[in-house]
Amino acid sequence: MSMLAIYKFIFITEIIIAEGLFMYKLSRRKYFAARLVLCIAVCYLLTALFPVFPKAFNGWYVSFMFLTLFAVTLGGAVVCFSAPLKNVFFCCLAAYTAQHLAYELFKLILSPFDSVSAGDMYGTGMIELGRSPSAMVIAIVVGYVDLYIAVYALSYFFIGKKISDNGDLRVKNTSLVIFSAIILLVDIILNAFTVYIDEDYNFVYDVIICVYNTLCCVLVFFIQNSVIKRKGIYEELEVVSALLATSEKQYEMRKEEIDLINIKCHDMKQRIAVSPLDEATKSEIAELVSIYDANLKTGNQVVDIILTEKNLICHANGVQLTCMADCSALGFVSEGDLYSLFGNILDNAVAAVLRIGDVNKRGISLHVRSQSGVISIMAENRYEGEISLGRDGLPRTIKEDGRNHGFGLKSIRAVAEKYGGNAVFDFSEEIFTVNVLLPVPSGNPSSCASV
Repeated sequence: MSMLAIYKFIFITEIIIAEGLFMYKLSRRKYFAARLVLCIAVCYLLTALFPVFPKAFNGWYVSFMFLTLFAVTLGGAVVCFSAPLKNVFFCCLAAYTAQHLAYELFKLILSPFDSVSAGDMYGTGMIELGRSPSAMVIAIVVGYVDLYIAVYALSYFFIGKKISDNGDLRVKNTSLVIFSAIILLVDIILNAFTVYIDEDYNFVYDVIICVYNTLCCVLVFFIQNSVIKRKGIYEELEVVSALLATSEKQYEMRKEEIDLINIKCHDMKQRIAVSPLDEATKSEIAELVSIYDANLKTGNQVVDIILTEKNLICHANGVQLTCMADCSALGFVSEGDLYSLFGNILDNAVAAVLRIGDVNKRGISLHVRSQSGVISIMAENRYEGEISLGRDGLPRTIKEDGRNHGFGLKSIRAVAEKYGGNAVFDFSEEIFTVNVLLPVPSGNPSSCASV
């Protein structure tokens, strides 16, 4: 039996292990265990039935054999996992890349030994390990196992670990995945042909080929990694866009609620004025009613409504909200974006100060002014605890469900950038500061109001 006839079983085992490493997070079909056992059995059966005869020792046939066996494992993965086909293919491609990379590195390590080469696995004869010293045999076997474990582990860390726990890759740029598959396909075929070049062994040539193949595998991994990163960016953009769209609906609802409160408060004041109660009682009731009376005037109706809403929340939780606002020049910002911008700024501030043990330190200040064609929106509040930055440069959310939270600051930055501005966040000396700068289009009036 030739080494190639034996190596095809080694190859299918390496592929199955690699695919399991990348695919275990994908959603599974019913009776997964039974499907898995059956598919693995079929893979080994077809591997055994795949013919290897003397004429098979050429680049075309060997390439066809390996790609066919890989296709068999891909079909088995489709039978076992219910994830979309492009997700399954993405993981299988990563697995094949890891296997091929490990093979090339192992071949590179064995290149100095002419009598023992990984290229002989494609040959007609057997690797004559029996004639080699036992120490060398052990070293080769241990080196093979250790190398494959190391390459698979690094491949998982680089690609597999970044696949979300629910296995939802949501691959949008399919062309990049296809391009990486073509790179790997061409590399595998070219590698098979170089093995059968009828020339005397050349160490330098062998090393160059191994390095080239290794770089191709690394390139495929970088492309796949970029696809996963884009997937994360797409998800965040979708969430932020959905939040901005929801903000406009929330604004309409809050506007109706605040208008209703204003009407009720106005009627209540009229009734208090003509009631037979003594002046002290009237004054006390009027003061209580004034808490809910929205007479905040900033020059922008949207900001007025937001401040009224948040002021009620602050009053109910013992938070002092002070504001000096010149918002008349904010007319160029849509109502939904304004509601999202100020709402997220104040919501984050309220959430932070409510964690402060000392009630006297629960204060929030908001300043909005327009100067030299730029609107400055600055909010400050104290906070307790430590703040760490995420990969996007924004402070991480301290809520337990970090996956579904932490988009408030992203929304603030998204709104600022939408109108050509920027948002800066600072958290020095236990003071968290949000500073948003928006360029004012020409023709917008400006006035000043304070609350």
